[in-house]
Amino acid sequence: MGLLLEINTKKILKEVVMGAKMNLLNPEVKYFDDDFRSQIEPTALGFLRQLNGLTIFDLKGKDTSRTRVITTLIHGNEPSGFIASHLWLRSKSVPLTNIRIVICNPEAARTKPIFTNRYLARSQDLNRVFSAAESDTSEVANRARQIKRVVSEVSPEAIIDMHNTSGVSPAFGVAVNDSEQVLDLVSLFTNKLILTGLSIGAIMEESFNAPIATIECGGSNDIYSHQVATDGLHEYFTRENIFDQHADRVQVHRHPIRVELVGDASVGFSHHSLPTTDITLRADIEQLNRQITPAGEFIGWCSPEQALPLKAIDEQGVDQIEQLLELKNGCLFAKQNMHMFMITTTLEIATNDCLFYATLEE
Repeated sequence: MGLLLEINTKKILKEVVMGAKMNLLNPEVKYFDDDFRSQIEPTALGFLRQLNGLTIFDLKGKDTSRTRVITTLIHGNEPSGFIASHLWLRSKSVPLTNIRIVICNPEAARTKPIFTNRYLARSQDLNRVFSAAESDTSEVANRARQIKRVVSEVSPEAIIDMHNTSGVSPAFGVAVNDSEQVLDLVSLFTNKLILTGLSIGAIMEESFNAPIATIECGGSNDIYSHQVATDGLHEYFTRENIFDQHADRVQVHRHPIRVELVGDASVGFSHHSLPTTDITLRADIEQLNRQITPAGEFIGWCSPEQALPLKAIDEQGVDQIEQLLELKNGCLFAKQNMHMFMITTTLEIATNDCLFYATLEE
């Protein structure tokens, strides 16, 4: 049987100093400490199979007066932060400060096909409900509230939320402010930050009285993404001072616009226009995640006989699609220089979440 299934009740209640109290308050949350590091399965996949539900690993640092937090697997198909956390937990390394690792949604990750499900079927996207009202008693809203509680209860000095991009992409950070502390956090992983004022219900929009940044490590199937997560977490876990004036290393892209399908419009990806979808984007569109897209760049196809089935919502809630894209003779082009990111050819994400984000560039 797996590690977490073998532990008896008495052991669970002594997992952490305050474990008994917190498990009584949050019976669905499982807490573990350094004692269990040697019992963790040697592979990330084996480790995932040991987990069921919101799981916390608390590591004791050399300086026990401070705690740093990471959250991972908010999306079950974004494994880089989980893989990096597994490597650290399996090592004998001692972090500089106390570390709390919050594994948020292992149920989605372990649903077959493993590491391909963003969230559970017939559920909502967990990273869209952190702002849900207390009156929302859905399972996913309750999980979001539990995650916020376990982050807050250790009064962290910093929080990193680990993700992968929906498509093939370099790494970047996302945050709702560009304070020097936030930029210092991002610099541990990447030199690019998307500063956003869009409100989508993500955990990074919540106030924990600590700097928080989301790290998009790159595509989920890219070994380089896992290395970004591993190297960044090593710095985050071992540095005496993570706020060491490295903010100037980070390039900030501001005011992203979220591009979505309108209503029940459909999208496809191909080397030619598809007669079975409302809009067709070029098959290699994910490559635009890696560069500035110049005005006039070809994006895809759409019938000139219908309204463009897209909207591009800015931080004020205004649709900017006419400033962003233009349709000529059934072909879609970039209207301005822009930095496109989070472009994905995964139909489920492109249809139910968004096609991509963009910032306008000089």
